[in-house]
Amino acid sequence: MRVSFFWEGILTYLQSYVVPICTYDIDEERADLKRLHGTAFYFGANGFYLTARHVIEAALKAAEQDDVKAGLVVKSNHGQGLESMALDLKQYEFAPQPFDVAVGRSGYFPKTPLRTNMTEAHVWTDIAALGYPDSASVKDQDGLWMNVRGYRGHIQRPTIPRDIAIGTHPNGFELSFLTGPGSSGGPVFCVDTETVIGVIVASFRSEHIEDQVVEVQSNGAEYREMRVRVEQFGFAHDIRGLLDWKADLFEGHTLSEISEMPFGQLPSTRDLAP
Repeated sequence: MRVSFFWEGILTYLQSYVVPICTYDIDEERADLKRLHGTAFYFGANGFYLTARHVIEAALKAAEQDDVKAGLVVKSNHGQGLESMALDLKQYEFAPQPFDVAVGRSGYFPKTPLRTNMTEAHVWTDIAALGYPDSASVKDQDGLWMNVRGYRGHIQRPTIPRDIAIGTHPNGFELSFLTGPGSSGGPVFCVDTETVIGVIVASFRSEHIEDQVVEVQSNGAEYREMRVRVEQFGFAHDIRGLLDWKADLFEGHTLSEISEMPFGQLPSTRDLAP
C-alpha cells in the first residue's frame, strides 16, 4: 500500500507542472473538458510554460469553432492541491520560425524542477519525456480523464534542418521512443539533470520494403509476398537554439535567464505570492 501511495504522489507531482491543453466549457461553475489537444510544461520559478505552437493554434481554432474555451488544466493551489482547474489561454507568444514552440503565462506558479540552459546532447544521451497522449485519456459520461505518460530512452540522432523531409524544422532530435498524439508540447529533458533540451512536436513512421517476390499463376493471377521494415520515432525541436530568445513576455530577459531567475525578480511577479 505504501508503494501505491508513493507512486500516486509522484504522478500528482508530475501533473502539477506538466499539464494538458484542452478545450472546455463552463457548466455550473465547473470546467467540462471537451477535447485534449496537447501538452505544456512549466519551467523556472516565475510561472512560464512552454508548449508547441501547433497545439495552441489547434486548441484556439477548435474553441472558436465549437464556441467553447481553450486552456490549461492545472492543479489547485499552484500545484499543491489535488483538485484540477482550468486556466484560459490568454498570455502566449510564438517563437521565431521555424520553431514549433510557444511560451505562455497563466498566473500559476508550480514547483517545477525543469530548467532550460546550454547542456551537451548527442547520440545516446539518456533522456526522458512527459506528455498526455490520446491513448492515455478516457472520455465517459463523467467527463474527460487524462493521464500523464512518462517516456525514457536516448537520442537516436541529432538532426539539422535538411534531415527531415516533411515540414520545415530547426535543429532537432530523433527520439528512441514513439510519442503519441497529444504528447506534442511536452518536455524532453536529460535524465541526470532534468535540463530541458527539446519540445515534442511530432512522431514519424516510415516503411521500407526489404525484399519482394511476385509470382504469376497459370491463370494469370499474381501472388505477392514482401517483407517490410517499419521505423517509428518521436521528434523534438532542439530548445537550445532559443536560449537567447527575448520574448516580449520575458520583460527584457532571455529564455535562459528567465529559467534561472528566482521568483519575484520580474516586475510582474514582485507583488505576487504563490
